[in-house]
Amino acid sequence: MKVSEIFKSIEGEGLRTGLAAVFVRLHGCNLRCSYCDSMYAVEGDDYKTMSVDEVIAAVESYRDGSSVNSVTLTGGEPLLHQDVDELLARLSKSGFLVNVETNGTVPCKWQLPGLFYTMDWKCKSSGMSSKMKMENIETLGAQDALKFVVGSIEDLEEAESVVVRLSQSKVANAMPHIFISPVFGTLPYERIVEWMLGSRAMTENNARFQVQMHKIVWNPDMRGV
Repeated sequence: MKVSEIFKSIEGEGLRTGLAAVFVRLHGCNLRCSYCDSMYAVEGDDYKTMSVDEVIAAVESYRDGSSVNSVTLTGGEPLLHQDVDELLARLSKSGFLVNVETNGTVPCKWQLPGLFYTMDWKCKSSGMSSKMKMENIETLGAQDALKFVVGSIEDLEEAESVVVRLSQSKVANAMPHIFISPVFGTLPYERIVEWMLGSRAMTENNARFQVQMHKIVWNPDMRGV
C-alpha cells in the first residue's frame, strides 16, 4: 500500500481528542475537497510503498518505545486501499485501538474489536457534497463518529438536515457521535456555537463543537503532527 507518513502525535479532534496515537496516513483519495489540508497525501508521488507487515512493524515500534496503543488510519482515503482489510484485522488482533478516518464515500463494513470509524459528511463548501450517500453514514453505529466540516451557515443547515434524517433512520441509542468542526480560518467560532445552541436537532443529538487541536499546538501547516 502507498504510505504517505507514519508518526506519533496527539489526536487533534474527535472521540480521542488530546490522546497520544500513532498515525498511519495512506496516500490517494477519490475526492478533491476545497479545504483539504493534506494534499500531499492525495496527489503526487510523495509516498512509500509498504507491505502490511512493514506497516505493522512501524506501528509496533512506537508501542515498544512508548506504549502507545491507539492507532489512527487516515489519508487521503484509507478505505480505498488494497489490503486495508488485512491491515485492520492485524491491528485489531494485536490489541491496537483503531480509529479509521474516512471521507464518507465508502461504507464502513469492517467490524472488529477495538475498531471505530470517524466519517465525514462533506458539506457544500467542500465542493464534494454531491458525492455523499446517506446509506454510507447509516453504516455508523453508537461507537462511531460523524463529522461535519463547515465553512458557512449553509453548511451548518446542511449538517442539521443530515442529522435529522439520520436520527429518523436509527433505532434508539444507535446514533453516532456528532461533531461540528470549522474550516480553519473561516466562520468565527462563536457564530458556529451560537447556531448550534439554537438548533434543536443538534442539541437533541448531543452534537459537539470542536476545533483542530493540532493546529493550535503546532503551526497549522506543519506535517507529521
